[in-house]
Amino acid sequence: MRPASPRALAVRILLEVERGGRAQLLLDRALDRLSWPERDRAYATHLVYGTLRRLRLLDFLLEPLLERPEKLPREVRWVLRLGAWEWLSGKADHARVSPWVEEAKRTHPRLAGLVNAVLRRLEPREAPECVRLSLPEWLCEAWRAFFGQVAFAEGFNEPAPLFLTAYRSVEGLRPGPLPDSYIWEGPKTDFSALGLQPQNPASLFAAMLLESSPGERVLDLCGGAGLKAFYLAAKGAEVISYDLNPRRQQAGEKTARKLGLRVTYRTQDLTEPLSEKAKKVLLDAPCTGTGTFRSHPELRYRLAPQDPGRMAQLQLKLLETAARATEEGGILVYSVCTLTEEEGEGVARAFLARHSEFEPEPIACPFPVLRSGLGVYVAPEGGLDGFYYLRLRKVNSRT
Repeated sequence: MRPASPRALAVRILLEVERGGRAQLLLDRALDRLSWPERDRAYATHLVYGTLRRLRLLDFLLEPLLERPEKLPREVRWVLRLGAWEWLSGKADHARVSPWVEEAKRTHPRLAGLVNAVLRRLEPREAPECVRLSLPEWLCEAWRAFFGQVAFAEGFNEPAPLFLTAYRSVEGLRPGPLPDSYIWEGPKTDFSALGLQPQNPASLFAAMLLESSPGERVLDLCGGAGLKAFYLAAKGAEVISYDLNPRRQQAGEKTARKLGLRVTYRTQDLTEPLSEKAKKVLLDAPCTGTGTFRSHPELRYRLAPQDPGRMAQLQLKLLETAARATEEGGILVYSVCTLTEEEGEGVARAFLARHSEFEPEPIACPFPVLRSGLGVYVAPEGGLDGFYYLRLRKVNSRT
């Protein structure tokens, strides 16, 4: 059934997220099918992302008003959370309660009175920092121990601009924090037809760290659809992008053609050695994605304490492949869109203990830095994703 309003759509999307769906994908697909005005589309997005980003805090605020919230029907529980989010974000009482009462009536009319009473009785409540930031306790404490603070995580709960990388000259767009990076302030459109590609600047910077030259051969490992490969190809490099997922590569090939860029795609399990080498190798490894909590807010509630260590084992295998594919004197860049110790400095320490032929190089990072030394951790401020970068030079062959 076609949702009657942004509120009804938000309830539907959040129910699917609870079943394991991805909020961004679900919301984009739903809005693509609806001919709603931009105001309604934006409000549905505000409701879904705001509620997921603040979910732990919202449950904390509702807790004193509900005896056994876990026993409520799932639809009603999301209605309460959404209503609490509207209250938290400053919606006036008369405008915020009645619509959620009506939403409850559609599926559970007997509980409409409860929804009305609870949403009208909400009041401020001092929350512990990890709850206020809506972080899982284990990750919050790990960040506090590693970075010395966790206040940076507030950035994950704030809306971000839509960053684009430009592959043609553009006019009228607000510049982003890097060359060729811009901020889009209009409705979404067919960006590739305009020579533009949505891309967070923190992701773009990983490709920039290679400092590739025109005509230079570059290996892009775990490249997915090839967003970083697009930038390298636009700068004149001969780019070969490897990934295990052919469907993502096929989508990337289509986009590359629309952008007028040439990227060679090869499908391979990258825990196995490559049959070629290059002076410049980029490994943007799969990771827990803790640096992408802003755009994928549900991810924070799905991770387990053992996940960073598990991913680090895979990342080390992939880094071994990347190391063998790097020619002597060449540059190897390792990046992950996560902020865990295990997947950043932990992987770097383990790799360098085995590979005396590689030396870390300093990184002049243009972004706010959480921690630097052995690589750089980027803070998720100003719409940036959290990232870790390590730049290595292969100084001699192993004996």
